Amino acid sequence: MIQAASAPCVVAHSYGIIMHHRLAWWLVEFPELDAAPVRARKLSGKLTAGMTDWLRAETGDPGLAADVAALNPESRCWSGEFSTVPTMGGADLFDIDAHPWGSEPGELETRLARTMIDATLRPVPSGFVSVFTALPPENQPVLAIRLSGYTCATFDLLTARHMPTYRPRSPWRDISGDAVSDSGSDIIGWCAAADWIRPT
Repeated sequence: MIQAASAPCVVAHSYGIIMHHRLAWWLVEFPELDAAPVRARKLSGKLTAGMTDWLRAETGDPGLAADVAALNPESRCWSGEFSTVPTMGGADLFDIDAHPWGSEPGELETRLARTMIDATLRPVPSGFVSVFTALPPENQPVLAIRLSGYTCATFDLLTARHMPTYRPRSPWRDISGDAVSDSGSDIIGWCAAADWIRPT
């Protein structure tokens, strides 16, 4: 295991997904395969000195950049085991200190990782239930919330249904049955709205 050649610091080990999302590199941690993620750590985008030395020796490229992208140049999203350390002088940022192995993440893991990043950037507002806390009854229309893709609004609200039996890999569907991800970000929270949303 490669560790930083600097002052002693806490090294965190985890299985997760590294992803470039919302203009930054993130490590989304999962407790195990096929489980819900537990947190998203924003990365500095850098490797520790020890990790950089090891990667340069492995690749035979002494000029290889000490960047996260150098770990997997052909991808902006991959899974594996990682070790991180807090970035020196970087508030709430982390450097990659070790990466024993990596692989392509599944579609569900990737979607959950994106959702966790969005929920970390903009926590679910009061009155809504986080999708990582609970999910609505299957097929029941609810008021769902997600990050807006526009500068004029932080969140986007829509009527949606959670339909895991119908579409297990993309269970959040809009009122017409299309995947909500076809029209924007993934759902981060929801609230019951039976008094507002009634069948005709």
